[in-house]
Amino acid sequence: MNNSTLIGKVKTIHIIILVFGFLLVFATFRWQAVEASRMTKLARQRSTTSEINSVRGTIFSNDGTTLAYSEPRFDMYIWVKDLEYYENLKLQTREEFLRKVAPIIDSTAENLESTIEEYSNKGILWVPVAKSLSDKQWNQLNDLKADEFDTQLKGFQFENKSKRIYPEKRLASHVVGLTNVINDKTIGLGGIEEGWNEILNPIKGILVQETNAKGEAIATALTATIEPKNGSAVYTSINKKLQEIVQQKLKEGVEKYKALSGSAAIMDPKTGQILTLANYPDYDPNLREEKDPAAYGNEALSAPYEMGSIGKALTIAATVDLDRVTSETVILPNGHQGCEKFTDELGDLCTWDHVPQPAMPLKDCFAKSDNICLFHLAKEHLSKEEFHDYLVRFGIGKSTGVDLAGESYWPIKDAKDFNIGDVAAMSYGHGYLVNLVQAVSAVSAIANNGVRMKPYVVTKVVDSDGNVSEYKPQILDTVLKAETAEKMFYMMNYNYQKAIYYGEWWYDDIINYNLGVKSGTALIAQNGTYSDEINASFVGFDQSSQRTFVMGIKLERPQEPAGENLSAYNVRPLWLDTFQAIKDVIGVPRQ
Repeated sequence: MNNSTLIGKVKTIHIIILVFGFLLVFATFRWQAVEASRMTKLARQRSTTSEINSVRGTIFSNDGTTLAYSEPRFDMYIWVKDLEYYENLKLQTREEFLRKVAPIIDSTAENLESTIEEYSNKGILWVPVAKSLSDKQWNQLNDLKADEFDTQLKGFQFENKSKRIYPEKRLASHVVGLTNVINDKTIGLGGIEEGWNEILNPIKGILVQETNAKGEAIATALTATIEPKNGSAVYTSINKKLQEIVQQKLKEGVEKYKALSGSAAIMDPKTGQILTLANYPDYDPNLREEKDPAAYGNEALSAPYEMGSIGKALTIAATVDLDRVTSETVILPNGHQGCEKFTDELGDLCTWDHVPQPAMPLKDCFAKSDNICLFHLAKEHLSKEEFHDYLVRFGIGKSTGVDLAGESYWPIKDAKDFNIGDVAAMSYGHGYLVNLVQAVSAVSAIANNGVRMKPYVVTKVVDSDGNVSEYKPQILDTVLKAETAEKMFYMMNYNYQKAIYYGEWWYDDIINYNLGVKSGTALIAQNGTYSDEINASFVGFDQSSQRTFVMGIKLERPQEPAGENLSAYNVRPLWLDTFQAIKDVIGVPRQ
């Protein structure tokens, strides 16, 4: 072989290598640039990301029984391409698919076929056919077999959902609250459901998996997964038996006295635990059938009102705590004429009955709920700063911090802004606003030897890993000296003895319980003046060494008995009737 021939062959080889190299570069460029989007799309079609659902946490009463829980539910879809694929393979028929699936989802073969056709004709291949199927229905569908090959029936898929169940229905509905789903996210509305929403809400898992050409999952075990976590379980202090009795009594009271609404709260004054919280009207969170939106509001927390004469207990406690007076101190040595002109700008200050009164000790001023007497007590024995300070320590003008959603409260004036009209009104429980839980919390400071505890409902939380967070009693303020509380016990029990009227023989069984009580009748302000309508409230507590409870009941605008516009005729007997029904449930000791 001569040199020229050899050189020619080498050149040929070089040309072939260059051409091959060019083709390789071109192919690489095509795959990386021209076909990149198509290949990426294809890869994505082979890789799917899906959520693994978990359930919202359960809410329990104090005996460990359930107040709210979430149950698995499934929305069912038919993937038409899948259905046709297995039919074309002769693994199953459309007729047997319709015949077997329809009865399980409470449909008929005809209706199911019509639904599939309706969506398919619109070009929609992902057909929704059933919502909120139960776990039992899900299992029945997944157990379906094709007739001829005994293989699993194909063509449907599920989207995991959950349904919130309230097994006790109306019981403690305002404490528990309810949920709604907004943009596929569960949101708590009211009560524990809203106040503890983030704790109750679960963490959804994420599953990334590859699929083959038929859409079947492959290599799932090798892909990244975020494990789902159920929401935390929330345990409460709510006593179901107590709650049931109180709700029934409250309903009876609202209907009997033709009130617009009613609220009740029972708290352990030693700890602040709320044992019962009720409103009427109420609602069933499973049905949500009440048309009046007011039924869903937690009036015991969200409806501030003037306290009325219950506030007299706070005024008296402040003056006693400062050692200015005792239960026997005569506030007006000359008595009064039933009304008194105390400022040129305002109208006369009167007692509820406008009847003149002789000189009397403070305990009788309290028992007779004498406005004129209380005005002079505050004006002559408290500075504005002292009065303001005690009201704030009792919790007036600020949130109780209760762990339920929806609390409303109204700030109190600064002491420097108090005028004589403010001192008069506040001395007998007007001129400032409270919600019922605030009123109960304030009086609980007297019941608990002068110490006001933070009201709370949730006692512990257990997360999905079993970690327990317990919530202990918290002191909000030491309002009074213990000796002051003892002195108030005497006056409030003195009031209790007079709160059961002559001839009310049906209360003979409870007259000897060691209780302290005070009623409140507060005129409702409208358009800058007071109307003739009232809010009637009554708060009382166990004064035994066990201090088992403090209970407040409020009726909004009671209309009965006609012509008797005082709490003595409506909320007083309602409170006594309720105490009679619950005393043994709570375990209130007899004297």
